[in-house]
Amino acid sequence: MALSDDRLEDLTAILGSDRVHRNAPEASLWGSSPAPVVFAESEEEIQRVVRWAAETGVSVVPRGRGAYAGYGNRVNRDFVILSLERMSGVLEHSAGDLTVTVRAGTSLANLRDHLSRRGQFLPLDPPRPEMTTAGGAVVTGMTGPKRLKYGSVRDWVIGLRVVLADGRVIRTGGKVVKNVAGYDMNKLFVGSLGTLGIITECTFKLRPVPPVEILILLEADDWNAVQRLSRRLLDSPMEPAAVEAVNGEAMRLFSEAWQAPCGVMVGFEDERSAVEAQWDRLKSWATEEGLRLRFALEGGDAAEGWRVLGEAVPGALDPPESETAVVAKGITLPDRVPEMLRAVDEVSSEEDLRAIAHGGAGTGVVRAVLRAPKERLNALTAALKRLRGRFEEPGGYLVLEQAPLEVKERIPVWGRSPGGLFMMRRLKERLDPDGRLNPGRFVGGI
Repeated sequence: MALSDDRLEDLTAILGSDRVHRNAPEASLWGSSPAPVVFAESEEEIQRVVRWAAETGVSVVPRGRGAYAGYGNRVNRDFVILSLERMSGVLEHSAGDLTVTVRAGTSLANLRDHLSRRGQFLPLDPPRPEMTTAGGAVVTGMTGPKRLKYGSVRDWVIGLRVVLADGRVIRTGGKVVKNVAGYDMNKLFVGSLGTLGIITECTFKLRPVPPVEILILLEADDWNAVQRLSRRLLDSPMEPAAVEAVNGEAMRLFSEAWQAPCGVMVGFEDERSAVEAQWDRLKSWATEEGLRLRFALEGGDAAEGWRVLGEAVPGALDPPESETAVVAKGITLPDRVPEMLRAVDEVSSEEDLRAIAHGGAGTGVVRAVLRAPKERLNALTAALKRLRGRFEEPGGYLVLEQAPLEVKERIPVWGRSPGGLFMMRRLKERLDPDGRLNPGRFVGGI
């Protein structure tokens, strides 16, 4: 819904004409005609926007650089988009304590470059780190294949600054790793999709950059071989950074000539002697289980291999394509990942769709990118409904991470409700009683 000119003029008077742009392209992702975007450069400006929104009855949709602007339901009220992309930069890096504090609009790629100069890194690897901001990673809880070794976003957040819906600023956690100040408020905001508050600063704990990193891609003739090797590897004392099962379309991201139906990408990060010992053991097991080596990459080449896999996920603000693309994230038991990837292949083949899919054999997180010509929207939505049934039948979930509005109108974004929905509603009522922040976008219409 479009805002009246007088309300926009009031906002422009508060911040200045250079901070308020009337037409944000991503508004169409939330079911709106072109909506204004406000560029904040300080926490104080965010407070002023939030208070203006309270006075005028307008909702606020926070975003970083828009990488995940297509995540969630349509917004159900008049809104402005509050961009934090200008609020970037490292505020404090305590290399000795292995902590860093950054402004919420700092991209993970820029943070990685800064930390690498001191031999440290933040072990979060969501797709497209150049477009993913620190605040965006926190509110979406987005991770990648290395979640197996390093855990989820909440494992690395030790402190946040947050502007609440009434304009108050709170600090959760602290700036030291050992924090015993009571209930861990950080976890309320991780994965909240910006519905509880607007994050302005993030403090993370860090790790030293591992001396050696390698990435191995093994191809297989069937998913059973991938299952056997993955289980053997994960049941062993070895400590891989990632064990990512991939379908044939994902393998062809690296070479269109490869025709194997599936494979597995395995990463190791450690001292050279440990990496080489684990690689030698993996080679032996792969031969025994009938898998074949496609490549083994080290250092920067290994990082590039993971980047190629992540680049398969389209960004919400990428230039328009001739095809309709949907990113679906499935959650299942880790041991069922190959089975679910087989289901993606079966359903996409039967509906004559292209699907790039991969999943953590040790994490249970599956990500599939389905594409179809725009005139085959019915086939695409039918495939998504069938896949959701396959994931939900054994107790899993399937969420649409990125989808155009015409797909969201045909299939619910979130699928079945999580068990903690009642508590999530209570938290929303307590922290944002007027439903001012991202209204309706989150699970259950929160």
